[in-house]
Amino acid sequence: MAPGFPRSISLPLSPTHKKASYHVRSVSLPCRSHPLISNLEEQIRATRSWAATAEGSLAWIDTGLMQIELLHTALEDFLLLSQTQETLQQSASVDLLLDDLLQQIDTYNSFVSIIVDLKQCNSEVQSAVRQQDEDQMVSSLRSQRQVEKEMTRLTSILKGLSKCRHFGLASDAKELEIAGIVMEAISATAFASMAIFTGIHALSAKATTALKPSKNLMVNLFAKKRPTEEEMNTLEILQEFENCIRNVEFCSERVFRSLICIIVSILNITTPSL
Repeated sequence: MAPGFPRSISLPLSPTHKKASYHVRSVSLPCRSHPLISNLEEQIRATRSWAATAEGSLAWIDTGLMQIELLHTALEDFLLLSQTQETLQQSASVDLLLDDLLQQIDTYNSFVSIIVDLKQCNSEVQSAVRQQDEDQMVSSLRSQRQVEKEMTRLTSILKGLSKCRHFGLASDAKELEIAGIVMEAISATAFASMAIFTGIHALSAKATTALKPSKNLMVNLFAKKRPTEEEMNTLEILQEFENCIRNVEFCSERVFRSLICIIVSILNITTPSL
């Protein structure tokens, strides 16, 4: 079995400004027609295609998280192939793969904590409305904006990880191809995660912006008056955001666990049995 994770994680990466280029590799793998290889390449394409649409809606975020799970399932299946394991056992590129995976694991761990914080902020906002506490409302919104800043920092880390590295240490075309397709799956995960983080940040900012000037909403709710159409829209935004963070918390934890499973699989491949 694999040992613990002794590597240290240096965060954040400095994102590059060069436009990312992407393609599924064309070098011929042995047994290229194997369905597990074809499926992994298709999931890489599908993940990047989804992220490129950048809708930002709740349904779009849900779809993206599910697509990342499909990609990770395909990658785990690819890692079970004997040719994959034989190549990675001798590959000098494994450390680069592990380093990028460790940084994504660390980023998702922080992201899950951020989602918990956003859920707490949202709960405090609702409590402020119920208790007619405008000071608490202002304080909660301030806290939420601080959480949004941390999310921006994580997004910048993912921007660096979303670009495929080039392996200069590969001994042959087979090693370059197999390590390369694993790296493409890892970078596609970062690319899609960056889109998800950006979408959630936008929904959070939309909620805080809608509430900030809503003194009339507070007055009407406290006086038990019927809210105006604009105020009803504000309440709908809050409800949408509540639904978003509740679902994202569950799905992001699943992605976090699947990243751990992938890195454990690679460590088991490259670590001799005791």
